[in-house]
Amino acid sequence: MIRKILKSKKEITGAIIERGEKQLFRLGVIIDVLYALIIYRLFTFMPNPDIDGFGREELYKVLTESYLNYTVILIGLVLVILYWGMSNLQFGNLKRTNSTHSVLSILQIFSLMLYIYFVRLDAQFEGVVLLMQMQSLFLAIAGFLSVWSWHYALKNNLVSNAPTKLEKETMYIKFLPEPVVSLLTFPLAWFGPGIWTLGWLLLIPAGWLAKKFIPKIVPVAEEDSKE
Repeated sequence: MIRKILKSKKEITGAIIERGEKQLFRLGVIIDVLYALIIYRLFTFMPNPDIDGFGREELYKVLTESYLNYTVILIGLVLVILYWGMSNLQFGNLKRTNSTHSVLSILQIFSLMLYIYFVRLDAQFEGVVLLMQMQSLFLAIAGFLSVWSWHYALKNNLVSNAPTKLEKETMYIKFLPEPVVSLLTFPLAWFGPGIWTLGWLLLIPAGWLAKKFIPKIVPVAEEDSKE
């Protein structure tokens, strides 16, 4: 009796597949809305005369002295868009989801929301090492959660049959540059906000190296597929 129950739990029934497809659609809508809210929230961090209490005379001074805040917000905007693209890339290759995969996806968004929280604090208290490190940390967590959710989707038959084996394997490499660079910027916070901000430029060579590395694994993936 117990064996039958355990076996039935492992079987993927038509009802499970149908629920997974509906859940995937709902999850995708929720994540898109949250990403849109995160981007909107970033723009609200810009200096506001009503909130920050400056007039026309102080406008030029505020804009010139807040260049570092603008840089942090711009970096945040670029990174959030990159993570949104990663999310769309992953969800575009899924045929359904389940509870565990949904939790991983929501945790990724939650990590990005915590990142935005520390961006806000960084805009108010410039140069605090802990705030910069928390931004790097939660961006790294969000990125590695994306890798984990993709790995989980592959192992649990959540990915559609459209992507080839090579495309499935190279997805790991496409997801890694952002979290790896986030980890590399963590210690740079000790050298000040300028060095930490410049550290995000590592995304350019990291993305370039990822593209260069993908062709090298093509022969290996093709040999494995032939075997």
